[in-house]
Amino acid sequence: MDVCGYNARVMGAAHVENALNLACRATLSGRGPSHLTMPVDLQSLPLKSDLRSERNVPEHVSTARGRAALTPPDAALSQATSILNAGKKICILAGRGTLDAKDELSEVAELLQAPVAKALLGKAAMSDLHPHCTGGVGLLGTSPSQDALADCDTLLIVGTSFPYVEFYPKPGKARGVQIDNDGERIGLRYPVECGLIGDAAATLRALVPRLERRTDDAFLKSIQKGIAAWRKDLDEQGALRDAPMKPQVVAFELNKHLTDQTIVTTDSGTNTSWAARYLDMRGDMKFSVSGNLASMACGLPYANAAALAYPERPVVALVGDGGLSMLMAELSTSAKYNLNVKIIVLKNNSLGQIKWEQMAFLGNPEYGCDLHPVDYSAVAQACGVRGYSIIDPNQCQDVLAKAFAEQGPALIEATVDPNEPPLPPKVSFAQARHMIEALVGGTPDGAKIVKQLAKDTIRQLI
Repeated sequence: MDVCGYNARVMGAAHVENALNLACRATLSGRGPSHLTMPVDLQSLPLKSDLRSERNVPEHVSTARGRAALTPPDAALSQATSILNAGKKICILAGRGTLDAKDELSEVAELLQAPVAKALLGKAAMSDLHPHCTGGVGLLGTSPSQDALADCDTLLIVGTSFPYVEFYPKPGKARGVQIDNDGERIGLRYPVECGLIGDAAATLRALVPRLERRTDDAFLKSIQKGIAAWRKDLDEQGALRDAPMKPQVVAFELNKHLTDQTIVTTDSGTNTSWAARYLDMRGDMKFSVSGNLASMACGLPYANAAALAYPERPVVALVGDGGLSMLMAELSTSAKYNLNVKIIVLKNNSLGQIKWEQMAFLGNPEYGCDLHPVDYSAVAQACGVRGYSIIDPNQCQDVLAKAFAEQGPALIEATVDPNEPPLPPKVSFAQARHMIEALVGGTPDGAKIVKQLAKDTIRQLI
């Protein structure tokens, strides 16, 4: 399958304007990454040196961009309406495709009295403080989201192809409706009865006048009780002052410094778990991670790009030491352009996500995950970025406040417990068995991990 948005070879200086414009249009319209090839001898040519054809009129293209607002046919909307109106326990799974449909998503959720679970790239599609929001879904998600998906009898999937099928309702358990602008994604993860191909905002708006306002909110209220309990547990973990410092403490305190305009980026790793659960999206916040690519090192470059694109907005990158070590030179970019970027590094001297996947998914002892310890605060200062360090959890709040009070880039190195596991919302029997196998097999610091797992289990039971 061709997943490239646009692929072209620049044939002359005058061709750059057209080819680059088409590449940007293709990528921004969602067709995928674009690729331009330009011979090195063309790169230094002045634009006026090239002869244009009669049809290549200068400045005949523009950067104006239109949005597709496709609406499904009336028959498909009627079928979807029938399914949704018949549902008793409706759950909405929202993803990246709903980022420009926040108001419409909220209105449909309220009409249907439906909880809304969010795929990671759709984290900013609905405020985490919205009464219908259950938070994330999947291994980085929440137990209320998992309960809502497991117990619903009707599922509305909007703008996502969330890939982990084990978190969807069992096939046949719930009737399904899916909205996506790409017909190839309809029914890809769950056997829906009705697929609506169209823009999320336009399609949800078309559904609103057809939907019956539900008065039975028993299912929603049962999930909301779980949300309250989940958030209470997050608060308790964020208040821990154990040594070594827990990564939850850093994310919990960081959340207090986010504004309604903050842009948040993160890497792929254990830092992603803490960002997904502790950083509340609200207002006009934006959030990004590498998503399907699941690549490390993207957090800081994403943050720099966001600060360049939105210089008036604060930008926060919550990253891991493994990811940052791959692209540390991007700190010089932050300094060179004096970008308003705050980089929080969770330093555990370990490839944490790989470590826990080896243990919980494969049952293997941890192997090859140790990192060489780096003083990231010193590296930041060497690049011209203010550097701070946190080891004592009692100092976390004050150090973050000091860093955020200053304009321009700053890096906060937070040394955290490497044996704190980013547990899934509900641990399966297979995961527990694999963890035991890994510990018995000789995982380094196995006794400390057992002790921490016991603490986490007791805390959840109290």
